Amino acid sequence: MLLDLPGDRPLVRRLSGARRLTIGDEVVLADSMEETSRRNPDSKIIYVDHGRRLVDDVIVGDEIDIADGAYVFSVNAVDETQVTMRCVVASPVTLSARSVGRRKAALRVSCPTASELKLAARLGPELADVFIVSFCEQESQIASIRKSAIGATVFAKIESARGYAEAARIADVADGVLVGRHDLSTELEPSAVWEIVRNTAEICRRAQRPVIVGSGILESMCDQSKPSVTDVADIRRLLSLRVDGLLLAGSISVLHPVRAVRVLRDLCGCPA
Repeated sequence: MLLDLPGDRPLVRRLSGARRLTIGDEVVLADSMEETSRRNPDSKIIYVDHGRRLVDDVIVGDEIDIADGAYVFSVNAVDETQVTMRCVVASPVTLSARSVGRRKAALRVSCPTASELKLAARLGPELADVFIVSFCEQESQIASIRKSAIGATVFAKIESARGYAEAARIADVADGVLVGRHDLSTELEPSAVWEIVRNTAEICRRAQRPVIVGSGILESMCDQSKPSVTDVADIRRLLSLRVDGLLLAGSISVLHPVRAVRVLRDLCGCPA
């Protein structure tokens, strides 16, 4: 069993209206599953489709940065489903789906969080074979899990440019590395993501650590019974890097999950 610890970084999955912002703009950060009521009709909305921990944790006066500081917001109001904030720093960057982070050091929760460390301690290596630390950006995050789940196997998930910058140090202390291409693609161009995958595979080979690549594997099989030519070419390209594993996600969630697994095994040359 792989236990993926999400850390303290909720993700912006979808934006509505908040493409280009200027200083003074009012923005609502909201869970897209909830009604964004009691908001200024002129305000722009950023929907958070993955988790509500940021909404739960912030207070009035906090600062929130988006796109690694390209935009900074001051929190004006918080309720059960949304955070209302005003833009205080703006850049010409066009917003896309990116990580949301806390700007002030006082707001930086340790990653993994205390609750996740407790869960790791409860499960331990007896119940979870591998712990995966999402958005791993420093080797200390691996050490935190090791202290809580002594003897457990700990993988680091590289999903940001900052994480990649520390990939060599992280690979030295982790038992393996998983590269999340989807979240990297929200920060970087496709060519840069490919370079990160290629270089991380080389880093892991030097460190004698396994490397797994995830996101976008056979996703054409989400809605069709056969993989697209592009997906097949992508897998063969990844295999040419001698990666140790490919992670299926979206392609096993709908329609043809078993077939997707069998197709991937065949493409990888795995025995039935």
